[in-house]
Amino acid sequence: MKQVLLSSFGLLALTTLMPVLAAPLYVEKVDLPIRTTMSEIQSNLHAAGYKVVLKLNILHLIQAQQKSLKIPDFNRPHFTDVRALVFCNPYDFNRLLNSYWPSAAACPLNLTVFGRGPTSYIVYGERIAYAGTSEINKKIAESVDNGVIKALQQIPMSHHLETIPSWVAANN
Repeated sequence: MKQVLLSSFGLLALTTLMPVLAAPLYVEKVDLPIRTTMSEIQSNLHAAGYKVVLKLNILHLIQAQQKSLKIPDFNRPHFTDVRALVFCNPYDFNRLLNSYWPSAAACPLNLTVFGRGPTSYIVYGERIAYAGTSEINKKIAESVDNGVIKALQQIPMSHHLETIPSWVAANN
């Protein structure tokens, strides 16, 4: 009994210490500054049939309010820029809308680009996490994810990251 309690406590401690991601994340590292990366992203998404509906300079917006927000340890990783893009493929949206309309909430899509000097990191939350149990929705979400990821992979000087750089993890 004591052994079962100890192993249960160990498992509980291990799972509470490990960071849990709410959704699968696709991360692409681009050896280009954020302005160039943003231009490439928009161009590639447009070529793949996506329409950009909103662009936000997240870091700038928060920095502008930092005096009133007083966020402790703001931007510890020292990103020089953080931008968000909201975009949608009208055909994918329609497919989701027609298959099970609540699943259309997964579209519009979004991604965030983190700039750190001459390097950019693109983070895309894969929509397969929102597909639910319906096989048709899973197929559509997989198709959506594949289209976005393919567009991101076509950015010059980019490559997929399996792990987050240690300088980011060390700041957590």
